[in-house]
Amino acid sequence: MVNALTEKGREGFLDGTIDWDTNTIKAALVDPATADTAIKAITGATNATPIVITATAHGYSNGDLVYVDNVGGNLAANGFWKIANVATNTFELTDPISAANAVGSAAYTSGGFAICYGPSASGDNVDDYNGAFVGTDQTLISPTVVSGVADANDPTWTSVLAGNTIRALCLYKDTGTPSTSRVVGLLTGKFIVTTAAAASTSATSIVVDKLPYGIPNGTTLTFSDGKTATLSATANAGDRSLTVSALASGILVEKRALAPQTGSGFPLPTNGGNVNFTFDNGPNKIFKL
Repeated sequence: MVNALTEKGREGFLDGTIDWDTNTIKAALVDPATADTAIKAITGATNATPIVITATAHGYSNGDLVYVDNVGGNLAANGFWKIANVATNTFELTDPISAANAVGSAAYTSGGFAICYGPSASGDNVDDYNGAFVGTDQTLISPTVVSGVADANDPTWTSVLAGNTIRALCLYKDTGTPSTSRVVGLLTGKFIVTTAAAASTSATSIVVDKLPYGIPNGTTLTFSDGKTATLSATANAGDRSLTVSALASGILVEKRALAPQTGSGFPLPTNGGNVNFTFDNGPNKIFKL
């Protein structure tokens, strides 16, 4: 999913270089409109199989996990991908589980950004991301790790300058040096929904893997085979099916779509006031190992 640990964040927990409840863990507000090593503007997404993304001088590597969002027109490009056939200004989108190619859903119109989750050096430490940070990073208070679930007090940013749009929260271990401060993960308010069975044309229900979060009624999901479904009822955390308007086209099994998390608060335009971030109060809290 996209509310996820980076690859170097996972590595850090496994090799002991990150300790959630004893290290200094900070949270940063991210506006991807400003590029950095890990964050790039997208200027194209081919309506093809696979989808080919254009992001000038992106610097990513084959096998990197990349979050793509806010692409207009070709909505199937939005999601969480493993990238392949990297060139200087382009890369292809593939399913990180099945390795299937992403299928375009329409012509690209505008916009979009990509955020690298590694494992390459393009997405490891906070110096790759902090050009897009807004406001003063906040140290997480009272972090806990009960039953492998990471939690902490909800952070507040005071008097954040107006004019930005916050689309993610970056969590990182602060060493005092950006080039060695490993990024733990990013919270984006989006997550991946995966079909657990094929859904035929005209179907009004889609069987999916268990949902970690809810999805608002009326949300249109664009799947990685280029097909769409619009929810006709709210989906709740823990559900294993989606109630949808009659499908115009069937959707294959193990296809993925990027879904908005109910109540995530993203995107958040800044207006000069405080930003209060509330971590999810479900069983996974901030994240679960």
